[in-house]
Amino acid sequence: MPWWAKLLTIMAPSRRTDLEVIERGSGDQLVVFVHGVLDGGQSFGRVAALLEGECRMVWYDRRGYGRSLRAPGVPVGVDVHVEDLLRVIDERRAVVVGHSFGGVTVVGAALQAPELVGAVVLYETGMAWAPGWDDSHMREVLWSEDPAKAGVQMMFRERFDAMAADQREIRLLEGRAFVAEERSVRTGTPPFDLSALQVPLVYGCSNRTDWSAVPRYLAEVAGAEIVELPGAGHNAHRTQPGPFADLVRRGMALAAARGER
Repeated sequence: MPWWAKLLTIMAPSRRTDLEVIERGSGDQLVVFVHGVLDGGQSFGRVAALLEGECRMVWYDRRGYGRSLRAPGVPVGVDVHVEDLLRVIDERRAVVVGHSFGGVTVVGAALQAPELVGAVVLYETGMAWAPGWDDSHMREVLWSEDPAKAGVQMMFRERFDAMAADQREIRLLEGRAFVAEERSVRTGTPPFDLSALQVPLVYGCSNRTDWSAVPRYLAEVAGAEIVELPGAGHNAHRTQPGPFADLVRRGMALAAARGER
């Protein structure tokens, strides 16, 4: 197959969504990756390279980010992100992997369509409604005078001022998406009932104490299997692709075992 034909194959749009969907790899199991705030689907590239011969993989830029920066309807709340993910899954059974806020989207999809989700894998997904979670700083950002700019500055710190003007403009547009989705899960009541989760859940985290409330909560209410990646940091899919790939493999194993029952 010529290189250009292969490119068209892996970048073919989904039949059910207006978002660009990337597909890669081969195998019986399907894994769908969902990125966090101010990020993009391509951030899973190093993980995907390690899993390419083990499974089929899908990722995309969520509505309001990257190639989906100006998709219809942006900015949107978590409910629309869940709808997008289910359209990307496209009636296929998948292991769904969410990094950071992408994990909130993943959980929502698993609760809405458990028949399509073999297992859930999360990495450092914050949950503002978890008992003991300190959400004070994020709330200051989200309800500040210019929350999009404050959010981007919080995420990129001194790198924001060093960006070229056009890059800063794009990040500020993505900041609007960040504010809308983060506000949508801070309405005074939990957006989901995690105790109703019917699929296996693996939660990965580094050994930072400020994240301890979420894995403790998920282990208690959803029977989550907690896996620590000491020193990996928040962006382990970029910095520690090997251990992150092992998290995905654990989810695949749990999904396979569930399918054999």
